[in-house]
Amino acid sequence: MNILISFSLSLIISLIVTPWIRRKAFIIGGIDIPTDRKVHTKPIPRIGGVSFFLGVLIVNILFNRSLIVERILMGGSLVFLVGLLDDFVELKPAPKFSLTFIAILLAVILGVRVDLWRIPYTGIIIKGFWAHLISFIWLLGIANAMNFIDGLDGLAGGVSAISSFSLLIISLLLGRLEMAFLLASILGGVLGFLFFNFPPASIIMGDSGAMFLGFILGAISIVGVLKISTIINLFIPILVMGFPVLDTAFSIVRRLIEGRAPWKFDKDHIHHRFLKIGMTTEQSIAFIYLFTICMSLVAILISLIQDPYISALLVFGTLFLILFILKKLGVLEIRRNGNGKV
Repeated sequence: MNILISFSLSLIISLIVTPWIRRKAFIIGGIDIPTDRKVHTKPIPRIGGVSFFLGVLIVNILFNRSLIVERILMGGSLVFLVGLLDDFVELKPAPKFSLTFIAILLAVILGVRVDLWRIPYTGIIIKGFWAHLISFIWLLGIANAMNFIDGLDGLAGGVSAISSFSLLIISLLLGRLEMAFLLASILGGVLGFLFFNFPPASIIMGDSGAMFLGFILGAISIVGVLKISTIINLFIPILVMGFPVLDTAFSIVRRLIEGRAPWKFDKDHIHHRFLKIGMTTEQSIAFIYLFTICMSLVAILISLIQDPYISALLVFGTLFLILFILKKLGVLEIRRNGNGKV
């Protein structure tokens, strides 16, 4: 089966299942109730992630039998189930984090990990337990980061679609056809869901969908597509997942400076700040899409040139430009304990 068929089947499954899930959510209880930290003003189904999860799972179980794909899907399914539980019962932060921690730890034990990392511009090689720990931290961080940015209609889905398409191109360049097949199914499933999720959304993906996408794209970026001992290992995943990584890092630093726990939820992420400076929801997600596309293009370029020094220049130059723009827009302001800007 080729990549186009993988994409098409997953797209069709998602387009068919999403309206059905939307109707059933009001019956079985998968509804998001508006609160002061939510953007929506009325109850909305929040288990839309089930649609593309099923599409990805069905297509790859039937037509893409590969050990590494099976491991990634098993790990993704564990994370998905934790998110789905939260979508129904709204777990407190501590038990939710604990369950996510256990799910990703099991995924790493199952083999969703990198066994060797090379530190850029040094002869240092990290392997064994420490390499597995880095893999675990990356997967845990990206799964939660994707969940954090799922605050505007179409945002997490659009970022995931762009990221999966970028990784699809890179996997083809590197000859990883089984990963290209998996990524095509993710892209098709997410695009089918986005048809119902663009503003104003009639359904959202919920924690189950966001955490599943974060985990599976994070896993593919380091284990599937880029499991090679070269310097670009550390650059490409960060670039492709650029916005979730930046938003999470900024949120942690901001909360610590403000004297608050870094894991506490709030309505002050970068996408929320775009709304506060006067952007519409559509303008905000368009800006973030552009951000993600730029970072992804740099990642693709790096995978082509394979030069560590040019790669570093491209990475830090792009990051500096984006941070400069965000600073000028006024979305990176931080208040120390609520008193004064930093």
